[in-house]
Amino acid sequence: LHCLIHFIKRRRMAQSRLEKIGTIYSKLRGFRASGAIKAEQVPLWFDVYEAFPPKYEPRWDRKIGQDKVIKKILYQEDIVRAKFYREFGTGEVVDLTRPGKLASQLFIDKYNILQESGVPRDQLWESTIQALELDGIDIQKLSAEPVKEAPPPEEPKPQRTKPEISLKGIFDSSNTV
Repeated sequence: LHCLIHFIKRRRMAQSRLEKIGTIYSKLRGFRASGAIKAEQVPLWFDVYEAFPPKYEPRWDRKIGQDKVIKKILYQEDIVRAKFYREFGTGEVVDLTRPGKLASQLFIDKYNILQESGVPRDQLWESTIQALELDGIDIQKLSAEPVKEAPPPEEPKPQRTKPEISLKGIFDSSNTV
């Protein structure tokens, strides 16, 4: 029970910090004025912020208009991609080091081309699949579950031996010099 009371007291102390007082700009300005940081340690954005200050100070407790509605951003491409993954699965591996496009992006590109060429909306999905097959791209194969490969065997690391050091050895060798 004593530990629990001590824990609760420590938790309250940790919550009473004053990090919410002032902005990062005001703190940095104070550090600069007091000499706590050097001129070369000041971040790049500091001079820009001073040259072009915001209209309203960005504080954590600033009230933003309650009447403002934040719109959800949803593109047509997002809807097509969601349908693609629902139908063909999410098995493709995203490897940014490999050149080329993902199967989903190939599908979306062809979908947009066909949509712009005037293919009716109700036939667009099937037309895209057929057009990709005519181009020699098998979407089902590209988006299939990846084959799990066994990890390559690790090379044995050379064992480093620790030198034996003792205080007696240190003092004995220092006396002989």
